[in-house]
Order: sequence, then structure tokens, then C-alpha cells
Amino acid sequence: MIVGAMQQMDIREFSEIVGVSTATVSRAFSGRGRISKKTQERILEEARKHGFAPNINARRLSSKFSGVIGLYYTFGEEIIFDYYNMELAQEIAKACAERGISLHLVLRSPSQPDAQLNNLIAGKGLDGVIIVADSERSLDGLEKVIADCPTIVISNQVWAKNPSTGFIHLDFESGIEQAVKQLVKLGHRRIGFIRGLADETKFKAFKAALEHYGLKPNEALIANGPKTIEDGQRAVGELLKKKVDAVVCCTDLLAIGALQGAAKLGLSTPDQLSIVGMDDLALASQTSPSLASIGVPRSKIAASALQMLENVMNASEGKGAPAPQFMHTVNTFFVERDSITAAVK
Repeated sequence: MIVGAMQQMDIREFSEIVGVSTATVSRAFSGRGRISKKTQERILEEARKHGFAPNINARRLSSKFSGVIGLYYTFGEEIIFDYYNMELAQEIAKACAERGISLHLVLRSPSQPDAQLNNLIAGKGLDGVIIVADSERSLDGLEKVIADCPTIVISNQVWAKNPSTGFIHLDFESGIEQAVKQLVKLGHRRIGFIRGLADETKFKAFKAALEHYGLKPNEALIANGPKTIEDGQRAVGELLKKKVDAVVCCTDLLAIGALQGAAKLGLSTPDQLSIVGMDDLALASQTSPSLASIGVPRSKIAASALQMLENVMNASEGKGAPAPQFMHTVNTFFVERDSITAAVK
């Protein structure tokens, strides 16, 4: 009977019985990672009681990771100071830790942009790579990495000749459409837009949303950030001269700048100006007023990237046939907070 139980029960079923995550079960058996001695002993005792033992060989077959994957941002050495990308890196690191995988963050060097990553791949120091890219052009120089190592690219753009086997598309259209819909419902008609860096996809989605809800895009109501809080302060000043009643910003940092800029000019948010950001940073709910934003499910992106990387590694074992391409879309969503309200009649 015990042998039958061991064959039939997998780690997910066992974790549900014990009331812990699969990651916690893995840590209990491996002895690695953060787990209390009391919890570990309880899990091992339950395993003995239910006749459960993790199938190590099956686990290795289903997860080809031997230990380390790389995370690489393609758009500049300042990226580590970007709040959104810091939060995304944290989620990917957390997802790796839950699976017993080490994460190697590779920062682009201004003098030799991709040398470190290429050296790691050449030395077999990485099992796979997750690349966060802002454009097709930012993958220039990474052709050998993509050819020689299982690679997942994460981007909010889609291009026709994507060279990677795995691609995760971050769709801002869904969240932006929801935000514009709510602003129009609240009576806003002069909706401005503060542009950011590499924002063409977001900008197109904004214009498409306006047209969908019966508003004609007005180039006069567009201002360039492009990235700092100070840029947001300046840009909102330009738009307020053009009598906007709401502003959508390409990032939360620009939106925080817009909040501050409006206040300096004596305007009350949201009573006189509604403001929406993008990224839904952890600090968005802490501003005054709290910032409405386009939410990005970073934990879902992280989980999808690791699952896809495993799929790519499994597919690469097939002989004779070209490896299939994997693609997954992660939708954004609108998070309504106190920085928007009905337009003044």
C-alpha cells in the first residue's frame, strides 16, 4: 500500500495535505533555504505517515535547472535604480528562491555592453537567461547568447523577427484601455499624456483607447517626460496651460512629479486634475492622494518566465526537429485610487 501511495502522490498533492507550499516541501527535503526546524520535522513526519517521497529523478527531468540563471536588462547601466525594474527583479529572485535556483543579475557595461553575459554563457556558468528588453534593437549583440543558451525575452513590444525561443509580452493596452474608459466615464474630455522613454507601445495604446471612447487624440495635449519626478513636474505644467482636466503618465515616477507639479501651481488633485500613472509601484498607494495606476502583475511575469524557461529547456532536448517558439501574454489592469474623480462641470 505504501508503494502505491508513493507512486500516485506528487509534491503538489502532498503539499495540499500538509497545508504548505510546494517550495516549503522542497526545502524540507533538501535542507536548503529558509525553513524552521519545527516545520521541517512536521513535513518529514507527514511524509512518513502518508508514504510520500519526492521523486528526485523526475524532478530533475521536469526541471533542467542545475543551479543558476541570469537576469539581464538591455537598456543601460542605470536600470538597477529604476523602481519598476527593481521590483520586477525582486519578484524573479523570489520565484527562483522558491524553486531552489540562484539568480545572477548581469548589468550592462557602457564600454562592453554584453561582454559579461557572453563570457558567462561561453563558460557554461548559466543554465538559462531572462532578458528584459525595451525594443528589438536592444537585442543587438545578444545573438550568440540567444543561440547558445535557453533564453526568455520579456518586453512590452512585439516584433516580427523575435530571435528568442521564449517570449513574454507585457500588454499595456488592456490596462490603459481600462484607465481611459474610467476617465471618460467620470466626464473627462481633455486628457493629456506625459511620454516616457521607449514608450511607443504605451502611446499607441493611449491614442487607440481615446478613439475607442469617442475622443480624438490631440497632439497639443502631449508632453515629454521623459523619466524623472522633476520631468513630471515640468510636463504637467505645460499641459495645465492647455486646460487638461486629466493626465495619463507613462510611469508612476512621472505621475508623482505631476502630483507635485499641480500642487505647486495651486491645483488640487483630483478635484481640479485627475492623474493616472503606470507600473503600480509599491509607493503608489502611499502618495497623497494615493495614485491611480496601471497595474503590472510582476509575480505573474516572474512565474511565467521561469515556467517558460523550463519548457524551452525541455524542448531543446528534442532531436531532428526545430525547437518550437513559446509566447505568453501578461495583461495589465487599472488600479483606481484617490488621484482621480469626476471632472468639474
